[in-house]
Amino acid sequence: MKLSNKAQALVEFVIILPVIIMIIFIIIDFSNIFYQKNHLENVTKDIVTYKESGKSNEYVNQNIDKDINVLYSNNGDSLTIKVEKKVKLITPFSGLFFENPYRIKTERTILNE
Repeated sequence: MKLSNKAQALVEFVIILPVIIMIIFIIIDFSNIFYQKNHLENVTKDIVTYKESGKSNEYVNQNIDKDINVLYSNNGDSLTIKVEKKVKLITPFSGLFFENPYRIKTERTILNE
Protein backbone atom coordinates (compact mmCIF):
# COMPACT_ATOMS: atom_id res chain seq x y z
CA MET A 1 0.00 0.00 0.00
CA LYS A 2 2.80 2.45 0.74
CA LEU A 3 4.26 2.08 -2.73
CA SER A 4 0.99 2.96 -4.45
CA ASN A 5 0.58 6.07 -2.26
CA LYS A 6 4.06 7.25 -3.23
CA ALA A 7 3.38 6.55 -6.89
CA GLN A 8 0.11 8.45 -6.72
CA ALA A 9 1.83 11.42 -5.09
CA LEU A 10 4.49 11.39 -7.81
CA VAL A 11 1.87 11.36 -10.58
CA GLU A 12 -0.04 14.23 -8.95
CA PHE A 13 3.18 16.22 -8.60
CA VAL A 14 4.10 15.65 -12.26
CA ILE A 15 0.62 16.83 -13.31
CA ILE A 16 0.71 19.96 -11.11
CA LEU A 17 4.35 20.97 -11.77
CA PRO A 18 3.79 22.56 -15.23
CA VAL A 19 0.89 24.60 -13.85
CA ILE A 20 3.02 25.89 -10.99
CA ILE A 21 5.86 26.77 -13.37
CA MET A 22 3.46 28.63 -15.70
CA ILE A 23 2.09 30.62 -12.75
CA ILE A 24 5.63 31.59 -11.72
CA PHE A 25 6.44 32.72 -15.30
CA ILE A 26 3.21 34.75 -15.46
CA ILE A 27 4.05 36.47 -12.16
CA ILE A 28 7.54 37.31 -13.46
CA ASP A 29 6.12 38.68 -16.75
CA PHE A 30 3.52 40.89 -15.06
CA SER A 31 6.12 42.16 -12.58
CA ASN A 32 8.45 43.04 -15.45
CA ILE A 33 5.66 44.79 -17.36
CA PHE A 34 4.67 46.76 -14.25
CA TYR A 35 8.29 47.77 -13.63
CA GLN A 36 8.84 48.81 -17.27
CA LYS A 37 5.57 50.82 -17.29
CA ASN A 38 6.65 52.65 -14.15
CA HIS A 39 10.08 53.32 -15.70
CA LEU A 40 8.44 54.71 -18.87
CA GLU A 41 6.21 56.98 -16.78
CA ASN A 42 9.33 58.41 -15.12
CA VAL A 43 11.10 58.82 -18.47
CA THR A 44 8.07 60.60 -19.90
CA LYS A 45 7.94 62.89 -16.87
CA ASP A 46 11.63 63.70 -17.30
CA ILE A 47 11.20 64.40 -21.02
CA VAL A 48 8.33 66.80 -20.29
CA THR A 49 10.43 68.57 -17.66
CA TYR A 50 13.40 68.92 -20.00
CA LYS A 51 11.15 69.89 -22.94
CA GLU A 52 9.71 72.75 -20.90
CA SER A 53 13.25 73.92 -20.12
CA GLY A 54 14.33 73.54 -23.78
CA LYS A 55 16.83 70.71 -23.22
CA SER A 56 14.77 67.66 -24.27
CA ASN A 57 16.90 66.62 -27.24
CA GLU A 58 20.01 66.54 -25.06
CA TYR A 59 18.20 64.41 -22.48
CA VAL A 60 16.79 62.00 -25.08
CA ASN A 61 20.17 61.53 -26.75
CA GLN A 62 22.15 61.04 -23.54
CA ASN A 63 19.91 59.39 -20.95
CA ILE A 64 17.30 57.21 -22.67
CA ASP A 65 17.89 53.58 -23.62
CA LYS A 66 18.01 52.78 -27.32
CA ASP A 67 15.02 50.43 -27.05
CA ILE A 68 12.74 53.31 -25.95
CA ASN A 69 10.98 55.12 -28.80
CA VAL A 70 10.07 58.81 -28.31
CA LEU A 71 7.64 60.56 -30.68
CA TYR A 72 6.67 64.22 -30.68
CA SER A 73 3.41 65.49 -32.19
CA ASN A 74 2.88 69.24 -32.40
CA ASN A 75 -0.79 70.25 -32.70
CA GLY A 76 -0.56 74.02 -32.86
CA ASP A 77 -0.93 75.12 -29.24
CA SER A 78 -0.14 71.71 -27.68
CA LEU A 79 2.69 69.21 -27.86
CA THR A 80 2.07 65.50 -27.39
CA ILE A 81 4.95 63.31 -26.28
CA LYS A 82 4.54 59.56 -26.80
CA VAL A 83 7.03 57.12 -25.32
CA GLU A 84 6.89 53.40 -26.02
CA LYS A 85 8.97 50.31 -25.39
CA LYS A 86 8.69 46.66 -26.35
CA VAL A 87 9.03 44.10 -23.57
CA LYS A 88 9.67 40.47 -24.43
CA LEU A 89 7.48 38.04 -22.49
CA ILE A 90 9.07 34.85 -21.15
CA THR A 91 5.89 32.87 -20.45
CA PRO A 92 5.47 29.98 -22.89
CA PHE A 93 2.38 30.32 -25.10
CA SER A 94 1.91 33.97 -24.05
CA GLY A 95 1.67 34.83 -27.76
CA LEU A 96 -1.78 33.22 -27.79
CA PHE A 97 -3.14 35.92 -25.47
CA PHE A 98 -0.79 38.90 -25.83
CA GLU A 99 1.44 40.15 -28.60
CA ASN A 100 5.03 39.24 -27.96
CA PRO A 101 6.95 41.52 -27.57
CA TYR A 102 4.39 43.43 -25.52
CA ARG A 103 4.20 47.19 -26.19
CA ILE A 104 4.10 49.59 -23.29
CA LYS A 105 3.06 53.16 -24.10
CA THR A 106 2.83 56.42 -22.19
CA GLU A 107 1.67 59.78 -23.46
CA ARG A 108 1.70 63.36 -22.17
CA THR A 109 0.24 66.51 -23.71
CA ILE A 110 1.59 69.91 -22.72
CA LEU A 111 0.64 73.39 -23.86
CA ASN A 112 3.08 75.37 -25.98
CA GLU A 113 3.69 78.72 -24.39
